[in-house]
This record gives sequence, C-alpha cells and structure tokens, in this order.
Amino acid sequence: MIFEYAPAPESRSVVSLRETYDLFVDGEFTPAQSGEYLTTLNPADEEELARVAVAGEADVDRAVAAARRAHDTVWGRMSGAERGKYLFRIARIIQERSRELAVLETMDNGKPIKETRDVDLPLVAAHFFYYAGWADKLAHAGLGPDPRPLGVAAQVIPWNFPLLMLAWKVAPALATGNTVVLKPAETTPLSALVFAEICQEADLPPVSSTS
Repeated sequence: MIFEYAPAPESRSVVSLRETYDLFVDGEFTPAQSGEYLTTLNPADEEELARVAVAGEADVDRAVAAARRAHDTVWGRMSGAERGKYLFRIARIIQERSRELAVLETMDNGKPIKETRDVDLPLVAAHFFYYAGWADKLAHAGLGPDPRPLGVAAQVIPWNFPLLMLAWKVAPALATGNTVVLKPAETTPLSALVFAEICQEADLPPVSSTS
C-alpha cells in the first residue's frame, strides 16, 4: 500500500515569493531610482530567495515626501476610530496569513519555525489588535485632551525579530496618526515587503481620496 502524506504545516510551499521586490512608496511597488538590487538568502542553505531594491538618496526623499503627503491629507486627519478599523483589518489579515508569514520569517531569518510560529506571529497580530483598540482612546491615555500626531516616523528594523519589531514600531505610529518610512535589515527584508502587500490587501486609503 502506498500512503500519501498531507503537506507538513510548516511546508515551504505555503510561501509564494516574487523574484524581485521593488520599493514600496505611496501605496505601490515602484522601481528604485538607484537601479540597485541586493539578493536575500536563506541562511540555512544559502538559497537565493529574492532580489530586493536598494533605496538611494533620491528614493528616500521620495518616500519621505509621500509619507508626509499621506499624513497631511489623509492619515493625520482621520479619526482615531477610522484608523482603528484599518489596524484591525491588518491584524486580521496577519492572523489569516500567519502560517505563511511564520515560514517566510524562518526562511529569511533562520530562526526555528517553533519560534516564528508560536511566538513571533501571535505577538505580531496581537500588537496590531492592541493598538487598533487604542486608536480612538488617545484622549484618555494621559497625553492631554486632544493629542496630535507628530508627522512622519523614520523606523529602522533589525534582523533578529524582523516582523515583530516592525509591529512594535509601525502599529503605535499608525494608531496615533503618524505615517512611516521603514528601513528593514538588508539580511531580512522579506517579511516587511510582504507586510506592504498586506497593507494593500487591507485597502488603506489612497492619498487622493481626501486631498
């Protein structure tokens, strides 16, 4: 008798990567003006996973300008309750794609799947759920009766907890009405780029909607 086994819960087949990732600016993937790319590797076997665009000075300026425009015309003006809805949507998508994201994080980072599956991803979703709940309660957080966002937050993510540290930084920034320019670690950029896809899936509002 020949037995057919079901795919393992941590099978790499659940991850579908693009061959090349461009920069994510103004809600869209767009080629870097620098024209440079780096290759991110699986540290377990040095398999090439994807080519990732490298931002030059002009690209960074473009990203900051887009983030500032988004803050001034849409996100900073939005009510906390509306921001909370988008953060909740992001959290739900992360939960739905948690198996894929855990495997991706292990492939790009090299940490055990037990850690990414049982620790990192549940905490990532929990952080977005948590700050979704805070978004409409900031007036009661001890920051004064009418707290205002600061603007654009520049955030740098290290290699050891790529997606979890993204959640630590991005979720509170968005909940409080700020926008973000994110620089992931060169060795572990993929979960941040897939998070950009999640933001598209969550249908975040385009700048043109209220400008």
